[in-house]
Amino acid sequence: MSQRTAARLGFAAFVLAALIALGAVARVRLALLPYAQGWRLMIPATGLGAAALALSLVWTARALKANDGAGRRAGLAALFGSLLLLYPPLATTANRLVSPPIHDFTTDTENPPRFVALLKQRGADANSPTYEGNAPVSFRGETRPLSTVLHDHYRDILKPHAGFAVGSRDPIATFFWRDFEAAKKAGWHIVDFNPKDARIEATHASFWFGRVSDIVIQVRRAGAGARTDLRAQSREDSIDDGANAALAKRYFRLLAR
Repeated sequence: MSQRTAARLGFAAFVLAALIALGAVARVRLALLPYAQGWRLMIPATGLGAAALALSLVWTARALKANDGAGRRAGLAALFGSLLLLYPPLATTANRLVSPPIHDFTTDTENPPRFVALLKQRGADANSPTYEGNAPVSFRGETRPLSTVLHDHYRDILKPHAGFAVGSRDPIATFFWRDFEAAKKAGWHIVDFNPKDARIEATHASFWFGRVSDIVIQVRRAGAGARTDLRAQSREDSIDDGANAALAKRYFRLLAR
């Protein structure tokens, strides 16, 4: 295979992969295709992207060896384009391999925050809003209840997020408005906030496919202070690839600033 041929074939594979991927994303975003089918379309797109990367690397090796820039535009476009195209699906796959196959995350497995306002936005195909802490989860060769998996795998996020509001007569109210501002900084769409019940409900949509996570933040009394708990649940997906736990982790980092 000549240097120019490798560049051209790599570029052609990249263009076809990009068209499939963009078509899948657009159709899912426009609600013309379920997420599961859109994800399956990413399999051939990823395969073509990998082929484009391999061919562009062949072009790179031959160009460097011969000190010849023949096919430079096509070769460079295939090289950098395929790297950009492959990152999202490969990152998602990597997260799936190291994350428990769950779709419901909460920092309080005994009394998880409840969805109220968000129930009106969830269709018939949505996951049950009921937290199923005893549901079996198979991960790394073991099958254990969901709550046990959360405590074992996300121990750093499930630590008590409690504290004292120094000088405040109402620590719950102080924590509530602090949490409300953090939710805005997180970029979530706040659907409802209820100072009386100390509850905030919001949604987050993933960048590419717009996968919706429903989020509820609940402030409760903790001794002389207050405690913040968060629950994030994928609206429709059965596996979140660690996304909901990542939302919680980022949120509590914002609170700690």
